[in-house]
Amino acid sequence: MFQYRIRSNMEMCMNVLSETDDSFYVHIVTLKDGYELEKKEFMPRRLFETLRATGYIEELTAADARLA
Repeated sequence: MFQYRIRSNMEMCMNVLSETDDSFYVHIVTLKDGYELEKKEFMPRRLFETLRATGYIEELTAADARLA
């Protein structure tokens, strides 16, 4: 499983739960007003790759993941 930090004005992270040839099943966690909002959804591979290429999401290192 890979973890990514989402660039946002709120603290957000995304875990890749599974992957197919054309999509990813992701778990997105948002910390907002002292609450954790969780959402699981499918993300097209093309969108995922665009988000990585533009820097909107960045993979967390092992050290970062322990802090998340």
